[in-house]
Amino acid sequence: MDLKQFIAELKGRGVYRVTAIYCAGAWALLQVADVMLPVLGLPEWSISALLIASAAGFPAALVLAWLFDLTPDGVVEAEPVRVDGPRINWSKTRILELAVLLSLAMLVGYLYYDRLIGQETTGIDSGMDPTSGRASIAVMPFVNMSDVREMEYLGDGLAEEILNLLAKLNELNVAARTSSFYFKNKTVDIKEIGSSLGVGHVLEGSVRHQSGNVRVTAQLIDSSNGFHLWSETYDREASDMLALQDEIAGQVVDTLQVLLSPESQQTLSTRREANPAAYDYYLRALSYLRLPGDGTNLDIAVELFGKAVSMSPDFADAYAGLCDALLGVYASSRDSEHFQAAEEACHRALTLDRRSASVYIALGNLYRTSGQYAQAVDEFNLALSLNPASPDAYLGLGDTYLEDNQLEQANLSYEKALELQPNYWRALMGMGSFQFNTGHPENAIPFYERIIDLMPDSDSALNNLASSHFILGNYEEASAAWKKSLEFAPSALTYSNLATSLYFQGRFDDAVPLYHQALEMSPEDYELWGNLGDAYRHAAKNSDLARPMYKNALKLAGNRLEINANDADTLGLMAHYSASIGLREEALDYIERADPLHSENMLIQYSAASALCALDEHERAMDMLERALNLGYPSDMALADPNLQCLRDLPRFVALTEQLVP
Repeated sequence: MDLKQFIAELKGRGVYRVTAIYCAGAWALLQVADVMLPVLGLPEWSISALLIASAAGFPAALVLAWLFDLTPDGVVEAEPVRVDGPRINWSKTRILELAVLLSLAMLVGYLYYDRLIGQETTGIDSGMDPTSGRASIAVMPFVNMSDVREMEYLGDGLAEEILNLLAKLNELNVAARTSSFYFKNKTVDIKEIGSSLGVGHVLEGSVRHQSGNVRVTAQLIDSSNGFHLWSETYDREASDMLALQDEIAGQVVDTLQVLLSPESQQTLSTRREANPAAYDYYLRALSYLRLPGDGTNLDIAVELFGKAVSMSPDFADAYAGLCDALLGVYASSRDSEHFQAAEEACHRALTLDRRSASVYIALGNLYRTSGQYAQAVDEFNLALSLNPASPDAYLGLGDTYLEDNQLEQANLSYEKALELQPNYWRALMGMGSFQFNTGHPENAIPFYERIIDLMPDSDSALNNLASSHFILGNYEEASAAWKKSLEFAPSALTYSNLATSLYFQGRFDDAVPLYHQALEMSPEDYELWGNLGDAYRHAAKNSDLARPMYKNALKLAGNRLEINANDADTLGLMAHYSASIGLREEALDYIERADPLHSENMLIQYSAASALCALDEHERAMDMLERALNLGYPSDMALADPNLQCLRDLPRFVALTEQLVP
């Protein structure tokens, strides 16, 4: 076909017309989609997907136009076009027609390129997240410029509340709190922060509190070049902090020119209200709750949350914080009154606000603590539906799955929490404890060491690090970590661990006073009473005191079972306590109840072995001991434990230890 015939065919078959209509329609589609899809709450990639589909349809439309004609009788096969005459008539009309077609095609092509290619090349430099196409931002802790160091909570709280508000907007990607707060008090360039966190913008500022007034300076910075996009100084009364947070968040959205959906507009425009003094107590309490649960941190948090809710009885998030703080106290004290108070606070929070992720996280922790694992999973998933990037919700899931013996799901949940916030001490602690409890203390050590790098005075991290070293036989490293922990914050946990290390060295009389010191700090902890019973049982002096210690341990452990009847750790220890004072039937019953709940827990198998040994069930004791050793319990500790003395001469024990001990 010659050029003359081809051009005539294009015109006669309507290809010109289809090209013009398709290009104009694609251009209109781009404009409408760019405006409407974000308003409807659809992700940015949906626009690109729509344009890719329309671009792919263009050649198909041309082929169909060439092959078929649309006539009053329907779609028919196109007839060839006859061309008479020696040449093509290039009239002005035809030239103009061709120019319009080429211009339309070039315009649409440019728009497609700008949308699909330009977006990839600009990425963070344009302030957009390259994967979602949304504007991205990190909110740094506001620097405390007050003369009093204790006012530092105000800058942290202001930044955290702004961060939480922005994180509720689907049109923004906001770096997690612990990721951005990692750079607190560090001299790091804004470009480095943006690159490290993968954000295009950084919001930073300062707070000065004096005589009831607050001066807040905030600035929004382009992390690609360090240029200030917006800055403002606010002089307000301390009672205006909630309104100020909303105002700063709104100014950030306006500066970034983010087009909000109606739902996000409603979120941003809804004014939060709370008693100013109650809100101040709430921010103070949060600052303590965020710290590791060492020393008096949790006690102070409980006190401050209590003041907040007494001043503002409708403050749902304060009740949720009170619930979590009380659960933390209960975990260390084992006092059931703290659990009951936590339960009341959680249910009060739920009646006040059913749209708060923090409320559902607190409820999940409550149900997990009481052994209602299915309900706990439901609550954590509800929290994730409200805040998909919540590491605390994933950590709650991890703890729940671990206690429910669903180890694969637990591991995945801890990994997700670490993926969201790699420097979050709770996420590091969760994964470390998971590794330790599943028989891999050597894998737990790097997680505890990382916490200590971030928070050198963390009592719990030092204790867990020491325990990991001790169970691996690294006694010098364990002793150094425990001594360092005592320097920072003498605690029941540290005294107990030191006493246990002496116990396994056969220094029973030296272990007794340390267990007593631990009990003075935590008198409701049944494990401490049981450990003291073990020490008295084998001590040269006062061995007759072991029995009342075990009885007290059983009584307090029974209180724990009233809250969580499926606590396998508690059931295993109760089997040991019962067997140690001759309660045979009770001990066997506890063993039967504990084993199916957590058959992969080395400590439960070990408790069963010591109980069966006391009951002269030697072969069954060896079975349990073998399971514990295979799950990771250290053989040198089994060799040193006087509670397994009855097994020493058994051929199975000798053969097993010879095989395991190098």
